[in-house]
Amino acid sequence: MAGEVALSAILPVGTGLLFRTLWSLEHIPLGFDATRVTPFTGMPADATGFGNLSVSTDTQHTPASISTLVYQPTLEELRHAPGVFDAALVTAPPLSGIDLSSSFGIVGHPNDKNHKPEARLTAVSGGYEQSMGTPVVQGRMISEGDSASAPYVVAINEALARKYFAGKDPLGQQLDVSGKDTGMLKPYTIVGVLADQVDKSPSQPPQPLILLPYQQIPVTSLFYPALLKTIVHFVVKTRGDIAVAPEMRAIFHRTAPDFALDNFQTLQEAVDQSNYSVRLGLCLTGTFAGLAVVMVIAGLYGALAQIVNYRQREIALRLALGATPSGILSMFLLQGSTVVALGLAAGIALALPTSQLVKSFLFGVKPLDAATYVSVVVALFVVGLVAALIPARRAASVEPMDALRE
Repeated sequence: MAGEVALSAILPVGTGLLFRTLWSLEHIPLGFDATRVTPFTGMPADATGFGNLSVSTDTQHTPASISTLVYQPTLEELRHAPGVFDAALVTAPPLSGIDLSSSFGIVGHPNDKNHKPEARLTAVSGGYEQSMGTPVVQGRMISEGDSASAPYVVAINEALARKYFAGKDPLGQQLDVSGKDTGMLKPYTIVGVLADQVDKSPSQPPQPLILLPYQQIPVTSLFYPALLKTIVHFVVKTRGDIAVAPEMRAIFHRTAPDFALDNFQTLQEAVDQSNYSVRLGLCLTGTFAGLAVVMVIAGLYGALAQIVNYRQREIALRLALGATPSGILSMFLLQGSTVVALGLAAGIALALPTSQLVKSFLFGVKPLDAATYVSVVVALFVVGLVAALIPARRAASVEPMDALRE
């Protein structure tokens, strides 16, 4: 029985560590409010594949930007749709899995050619920070007034400000995004700092991010097909729980009928999906841990019940010679608790090295988390005492004369 208790102690420890991990992941600041926010994707029929990216040299016959032809009128209709609080365009929203990074230079600062600053890039429209509920910590965010004819501006996140402008004011600084080889000829002036958002996973720290106005990406640049003539995300924040997909499809059917819409998934569902592996591990280990606890209860109860049956005559003699029922109860509880205590001591000794196996799944908790181990010990000890209590009470209720007569 002690060996059974020892083996059953390992799984609850793993369950406790994964539960603490999931709790930490669900309470980490995301940098956005996922309440009633629905992202979805839209892709034009003439989308450019990433294998065909190039800088256009034909500056005499520059076509009109898709931002002016499609995205601007579509966003206007999205924002005025029934039940919609705000809507925005963003090429790489949080938890989307899209990761387009680029090097950049800080105008007026010496840059090491071998170690140029790098950041993730995303194109956004006005209203992005309102749709996502992300605070602007300094300056202002991108607006619809940041058109192709306006001064070129960008916003950055706090991670980029900390890494490349530590102790300095980033507002007013100019960034040379990737350089002339990509067709980004003009420098962009930093006008705002957006609070950090979780990008890939809640367990990973936010990376430096540059937010470009979608209207200020030159049609001839390399980033135009990479950001705007490919899969683009739209985020819609509603005033209540309404069906978003039918209304969005109707709007695009009017303004951009050749667009393919897909991936209507609430932002909260994306957050839950990012923690899927931890949830799955918790469910599996929790299930087996529950079976292990049931095994302890059944085994300890069965063993002590059998011992009580074997010792009926001895119990009767003890009672006849002056032992009290409470003394008999204590005797069997002591025997059961000793078995449980020995098993728990061995189980914790086994759990210490085996908990290292789940180290890669943990976040915000250490494999040797004292609170988890103490909780498991207390819980299993109480379970063991409850399992031993029923046979112990039956032993204390033995009638001496009946047992001796038999």
